[in-house]
Amino acid sequence: MLLKTVGHVLSAGIFLLALSTSLMAQNAASISKQVLTPFGYRDATNVHQILSGYDLIKMPDGHIRMQNRVTGAHIDFAAPGATEAREPFIDNGWISYASWFNQSGTPVSSFTTSWNVPPAPAAYHGQTLFQFNSIEPSSYDSILQPVLQYGPSAAGGGRYWAVASWYVVGNSAYYSSLVKVKAGKALTGIITLTGESGGQYTYSCAFTGIAGTDYSISNIAELTWCTETLEVYGVKECTEFPKTAYSRMSGISLLTGSTTPSVNWTPTDAKTNCGVQTTIVTNGATNAAVDIYY
Repeated sequence: MLLKTVGHVLSAGIFLLALSTSLMAQNAASISKQVLTPFGYRDATNVHQILSGYDLIKMPDGHIRMQNRVTGAHIDFAAPGATEAREPFIDNGWISYASWFNQSGTPVSSFTTSWNVPPAPAAYHGQTLFQFNSIEPSSYDSILQPVLQYGPSAAGGGRYWAVASWYVVGNSAYYSSLVKVKAGKALTGIITLTGESGGQYTYSCAFTGIAGTDYSISNIAELTWCTETLEVYGVKECTEFPKTAYSRMSGISLLTGSTTPSVNWTPTDAKTNCGVQTTIVTNGATNAAVDIYY
């Protein structure tokens, strides 16, 4: 009887060990499906490239359609779900930014920012840097952004600078072609309101003069919160930031309708390691400037 009992205990232990190993493997597989976007990690099945010549449309039932702007050919994606907190990705996030919230009562019709591609970091250990101007709705559950990237993301990338336009909503993300750019290249990211009907808005996003980075998103909520942002992942050493003191986000221009609004940019520094910070050089909505220090 004792041997039989011991045998049952051993069998149960082996079963539990096997079950535990299986669950660990499933958990690892689940984690391995997480890919990086400039709004945090998302499940790879919910991250999609926007084909050249296609735009995004939020359909009445909430799902997203990618549709060719000439032929009407389309691909439908499931409705974005709620964002979930992801572990063990604890090094992610916006570490420094400047922001302005539009309370004018008139939607932002244009938001433009220019900056030069910084020198590459002195050290590369797989870190990812995102730098961009962006705009979000009052719910803060989505973001439209022309993004400069160094390192890997769901769009591709590596030890080089590249640009793409992103729309991230809930647990889903959509990105344009990722286009390589060289240090020193002048960039202009522009977000434009192109239509409004029944309280639903259409916006376009692009890097001026860079083919493959433009598309529009239709039938979404008004976008109200504007930012100039540095977001990083996997940075462990100061040498993994660009090899320069700072990057100037300049020519910052905003319109609400056809009016230039009164704008005061507010800096926020979530982390100040390595001297990272954002400073306001020139306030306002016309030719404003913000310095992001690394």
